[in-house]
Amino acid sequence: MPIEIYPSKLAGGPLEVHQTAERMTLEQWLRAKVPSFEAREAPPVSISVNGCRVPHACWGEFRFRPEDKVSIYIEPAGGELVIAAVTLQAAVKFVTGLFMPKMPKLPSSPGQGDKLGEANAKGNQVKINTPIREIAGRRKVYPDYLLPPRRYFDPADPKAQWVDLMLCIGKGKYQINSSEIQVGDTPIISLGADAEYTIYQPGASLSAEPVATWWHSATEVGSTSSGTAGLELRATYEVEPVPTATAYLFSGDTITIPTGAGEFPDGWAAGMIARIEVEYPYTVIDGGVNRDIIEADLSQLQPFVGMQIEIVGDNAGLYEIESYTPGSPDQITLNYPDGSPVLDLLTGTRSMGIGYAGLRYRLTAASITAISVERLTDTGGTDPSTWPGFDPLTSYDALIVLDASTQEGDWAGPFAACPSGETTQQIEWDVFFPGGLIRISSKGSLRFKDVTVELQYRDMATAGAWTSVTKNYSAKTLDQMGFTEALTLPAAMRPEVRIRRIGAKSTDPNTQDTVQWYSLRSKLQGPTSYAGATTIALRLRGGHRLASQSEQLVSVIATRVLPVRNGGAWDIETPTRGIAPWVAYVAKSIGYTDDDLDLDELDRLDLIWQDRGDYFDAIVDASSTVKETLNDALAAGFAELTINSGLIRPARDEPRSTFEHMYTPQNMTEGLSRQFNAPQPDDFDGVDLEYTDGITWQVETVDCRLDGDIGRRVEKMKLEGVTDRTRAWRIGMRRRMEQKYRRTQYSWGTELDAWNSGYLSYCAVADDVPGYGQSALLMGVETVSGGYLLESSEPLTWGDGSHVVALRRPDGTLSGPYAATRVDDYRLTVPALDFTPDTGWGIEPPHLLFGPVTRWSYPVLITSISPSGDGASVEAVGYDPRIYTYDDATPA
Repeated sequence: MPIEIYPSKLAGGPLEVHQTAERMTLEQWLRAKVPSFEAREAPPVSISVNGCRVPHACWGEFRFRPEDKVSIYIEPAGGELVIAAVTLQAAVKFVTGLFMPKMPKLPSSPGQGDKLGEANAKGNQVKINTPIREIAGRRKVYPDYLLPPRRYFDPADPKAQWVDLMLCIGKGKYQINSSEIQVGDTPIISLGADAEYTIYQPGASLSAEPVATWWHSATEVGSTSSGTAGLELRATYEVEPVPTATAYLFSGDTITIPTGAGEFPDGWAAGMIARIEVEYPYTVIDGGVNRDIIEADLSQLQPFVGMQIEIVGDNAGLYEIESYTPGSPDQITLNYPDGSPVLDLLTGTRSMGIGYAGLRYRLTAASITAISVERLTDTGGTDPSTWPGFDPLTSYDALIVLDASTQEGDWAGPFAACPSGETTQQIEWDVFFPGGLIRISSKGSLRFKDVTVELQYRDMATAGAWTSVTKNYSAKTLDQMGFTEALTLPAAMRPEVRIRRIGAKSTDPNTQDTVQWYSLRSKLQGPTSYAGATTIALRLRGGHRLASQSEQLVSVIATRVLPVRNGGAWDIETPTRGIAPWVAYVAKSIGYTDDDLDLDELDRLDLIWQDRGDYFDAIVDASSTVKETLNDALAAGFAELTINSGLIRPARDEPRSTFEHMYTPQNMTEGLSRQFNAPQPDDFDGVDLEYTDGITWQVETVDCRLDGDIGRRVEKMKLEGVTDRTRAWRIGMRRRMEQKYRRTQYSWGTELDAWNSGYLSYCAVADDVPGYGQSALLMGVETVSGGYLLESSEPLTWGDGSHVVALRRPDGTLSGPYAATRVDDYRLTVPALDFTPDTGWGIEPPHLLFGPVTRWSYPVLITSISPSGDGASVEAVGYDPRIYTYDDATPA
């Protein structure tokens, strides 16, 4: 059959048609055809096999055959219509998930039993060829599979299922509280005995942890495209197993079908075994604190103490005779199989069938109108007593069906239990009863039903004789249930396994005995430790505390454990959400040391961030550069990454009051250029900032608006690592203030002077525009009464109002500004100086910048210093204190 590529699900022919002669997974075929194939959680195509859509998470596991019809439909993704064929030209990214078989949603109807309590918890999907997750600060994460999940049915309760999960929380150490480990939205501690977990620190031994065992699941066994939870086991038989009769006459060892009431199937013959259920009236007497008493003529039962019996009809179940008292009516009392007394039978006149456990009889003769039988014991042997046969009775409710041993089933399989190149010495398999296992009589009585399943295995390398293992299942329930069986093989091998049922599925509408092969697993050698990563081993039980059909995710809230700074030195490792510890950790993770970090500035900012409650809570699980990772962290504290004098230095954009350097025409090689961006009608009038909320752990959007903003055109931003709504709003408002008030750009050139400054240095710059600052050289300085007398190389223009003067120290830093008092056109006095100017011309004399107190310089923040010939080109933005208005505010 073809593999067809369609441009959409609308009517029309395929874009391309391909063929394959091999059996392979959908992902294998896509990788072979699409050179740019990668993982994507929302793929732009959907795939159907034989008309049934295959979930994209299963493409890595689902195998199709050459005769299957595969249809690939290109679908819109991310708001864009992806137009491609399977040369597909587009990078199609998929995430391959380790999905185990899921229970189908069975239709609900009156009288249907409960669905299986399926353990449906799962961690994140395996992310192939991506980095191991790291967590900064405190975040909720969905740990990733380290091993395939192992699902198995509870041996004490076949209506429930356990799942073993070995998951990776992340690289490094973490603090995890038990109350913050969840299955879905339920804390694991609320699940009581239905959940167990152990957290392992990096490198811890897992040799004693059973959950850390690698169980490989055969992908051929499990849920099917037709909606079943497993491969249904069928049976073939040469004769019909159930008579078409509406009435039976019982007398001694003979059972007859009255004329016109039907007939026994043609082919029934001596030697076949049948289960016969026929009910007689009995009297049940309440024994009070002693055992209840069954009273009747019990000659056809031939009871004895210790006899293992089965009752059908009223009081159905398996019992052991505790006492037998012959008399005019005979009497027996019972124990349960575990030896406890039977005190709770339904009393009064009751309709019951009583015989050896199993109620099995061997045909000694047969025709289409009558059969003769001999009774078998509970162990399968011929009854050694002189069994008188059935008491005379005409029954319209009796059940006669050939025993499973008379029939055999078609084989499902064989399938390899472990991958090529691997061997195992232990396998597990599951059988599942999707409709329960029961027979309901015409009177509505619940009766036991048996199903026998045979498994065979052999070594694929030798393809020798098959070895059989037979299991029998008996129940009377409409509830879904399953059974996990284990087998230790005689030697390590790559086994191939096949399974069949013994006996046909009942055609009686009042009987539920469908059985499915749910899964096949083999035990392989798994890692005994995981260096550098924190892991968690979980066992979860599906049942009353854990929903079976809802999608459950295992999550933890983890806080990173890192060394922290204390008093200018590194302290012990501790749980921390701090920005500074994470920045230092990331830098050191690629080989940097303390000598490469500006620890003084990092310590200064660490105190600011801690006082403000600025944290960095992020998940790093995708490839990125160290620079990107550090900038994400520093952005949470209004900072950016810079390199200053060879040191990694965080530069925080913060309110300033002290200038660092001064640039004037005296030391500019290219004059100052100012560019003002005037407000435009299409300017942004708002910011919408996306962040992950630390309460809901969902992506939320906070609107950042100033008075008068209507949000006609907003800038959309995504913020990493900030999980507090108020702090996210503050960062968004900072951006909004930048949009409104950071409108002036500056540029100029210098010789080597600019290399004194760094990124976001707060500097004073000037030009020669009249009415603003004037620059000159300081020609002389004298100490005078009340201060210092300064002499300028240029005449100074004094206007109305107060004036100030600033000096450039020999290292380029700015001294001042100081209040200036006029002496004459070239001289002025200042009240103080914080350095001793050198005007002897042994070095370049200090520069002087003079002007009105409100216009003496342009305050700027340096944004770029680039080499230019023998000097540098400098760019800056205007400093405006209004930018920081909302840094400590709270949203309304």
